[in-house]
Amino acid sequence: MTTSRTWPVWLVCLAAAMIEGFDIQSMGVAAPRMLPALHLTPGQAGWAFSASLIGLMVGAGFGGVIADRIGRRPVLTVSVAAFGLFSLATALASGFGPLLAVRFLTGLGLGGAMPMLIALASEQASPTRKATMVALIVGGMPLGGAVAGLVARTPMALDDWRTIFLVGGLAPLLIAPLLYWLLPAGRPDRGAHQRGDAARALFGAGRWPATACIWISYALVALTLHLLLNWLPTLLVSRGLPPTFAFLVSALFNIGGASGGLVFGLIVDRAGPRWPLLAGFAGLALALVLLAGASGGAIAGLAFAAGFLLMGGQFTLYGLTPPYYPAAVRSTGVGAAVAAGRVGSILGPLAAAQLIGGGASGAAVVGALVPVVVVAGAVAGLLTLFPKPT
Repeated sequence: MTTSRTWPVWLVCLAAAMIEGFDIQSMGVAAPRMLPALHLTPGQAGWAFSASLIGLMVGAGFGGVIADRIGRRPVLTVSVAAFGLFSLATALASGFGPLLAVRFLTGLGLGGAMPMLIALASEQASPTRKATMVALIVGGMPLGGAVAGLVARTPMALDDWRTIFLVGGLAPLLIAPLLYWLLPAGRPDRGAHQRGDAARALFGAGRWPATACIWISYALVALTLHLLLNWLPTLLVSRGLPPTFAFLVSALFNIGGASGGLVFGLIVDRAGPRWPLLAGFAGLALALVLLAGASGGAIAGLAFAAGFLLMGGQFTLYGLTPPYYPAAVRSTGVGAAVAAGRVGSILGPLAAAQLIGGGASGAAVVGALVPVVVVAGAVAGLLTLFPKPT
């Protein structure tokens, strides 16, 4: 693609990523008012947070396989429209059961979209800018999350939590037609598809150690990220901090993530991924230790730093993943990695719910993430030792 034809693709992918990030964050910023309004216990809240992530895991796995057969453009378009419709339906949920159902269905759409965005970003970028461009597009997710935090601070959203889901539902329905109109089909040759291609792409030709490292690191990073996305505002409010401050902290966490992803991408494209990943995860562990014991304005700065380092590492992993798999089944490989990551994102909110239900403080919940981050950094560093296929 020439530059004049590529920039609309970048913009529409960035918009789709922002909308997806808005929806992922929407449950977290709506929770302080939604949970009491729907009379949800901490255990039910954990399942409500995780329902969309379970759907996301299923959608990522099947969406990648389907896209490698019919093309990425139709799968991405339908996925975005689906999570828009079911986000609107979230605003109509009247109790635990309906909320669980619509959040699962929202997750199916979210899951189908994410692997397509990563694969398209990687394929449209030049070889020397892949990490930067993947980080730029995927960085739309925390930017969208930051917008969700800011929307939650508006008078309308403070008065009625449903406003957040109405905004998050209408935007995808507006962007879906543009996706279909502007995006390339992104489909490999049909002749490249043969029975067993997916399994061989994931585990054949000596790739199984790299695939294992990708799946483990994705899962542990997603566990940390989604626990903080979903529970951080509620944990801060439970400490007596005002909801407006909690939503500001949530927005700063996401803004830090977007900027961290871009900075890490620029560094990785010049210096390689190993040392930025190791340094980033070590810094993240320290930031979480400090955040667990912080108070006042320091919470905001540490939340920004945690988002910067956590999503910088996550986006670097996103940029590293596509080249490990042949082009004909690349969406399958990325989709499987995202689906593996969703296992961690499901466990994160549920683990927090169990800890809080057992009487753990907010500081204890955040501190429990430190060993998770240390292991994630070690596995991510190990991944960089495996060569990519030529």
